Amino acid sequence: MTKAALFIDFDGTISPVDISNTFFTTRAGSDARLVVDQWKRGLVSSRECLIRELDAFGGDLGELREFARSLPIDRGFFQLQKECRRRGVGVFVVSDGLDFYIEPFLAKHDAKVKTYSNRLVIKDGICSLAFPYYNQACGHCANCKSSHVEREKRKGKAIIYVGDGLSDKCAASKADLIFAKGDLEEYCKIQGIPYHRFDRLSEVADQIRLRRIGESG
Repeated sequence: MTKAALFIDFDGTISPVDISNTFFTTRAGSDARLVVDQWKRGLVSSRECLIRELDAFGGDLGELREFARSLPIDRGFFQLQKECRRRGVGVFVVSDGLDFYIEPFLAKHDAKVKTYSNRLVIKDGICSLAFPYYNQACGHCANCKSSHVEREKRKGKAIIYVGDGLSDKCAASKADLIFAKGDLEEYCKIQGIPYHRFDRLSEVADQIRLRRIGESG
């Protein structure tokens, strides 16, 4: 690869914990657990899942920010960023979660990276959701990760994808090189899609270095 872009999931990947689902399923009761189960089975979209999780919670969403800030980051992310920067590989976070907790998490760990996610705003005590990257033609994910991948592919870049979840399936299937764990790994196995398994992001960084990926490789 001479020109490349790396896309990386947030929940369960940069943050080892799936922040959104963990928070709502433990603090919003059975309604939140039900909709997450429905989402995992493909019965509802992630957009509907987020809306219903928030409705089920009905509490102080400041708790979600504090929960995010309390969690660790995969420290290998910084090694991965450094390796990509050295080789001229752009790094983009694509998340089907909410900027409301992603931004304070990244700020807590002093992690600076371009991020595409869904948005949650609270004004005068009123909560509102926005889905700027929703693709109505598909409708499965609140944030269409494939659209971000396709944008960089049109620029002639090879795509590296790193993820662990169900919302990564479509985008990863368009990548040239996939690093997967969790549900994404299972999907790749079932579909016969070549991938490289990882547990920690430092392993992905090592592979970027060993494969000499990027403009200086």
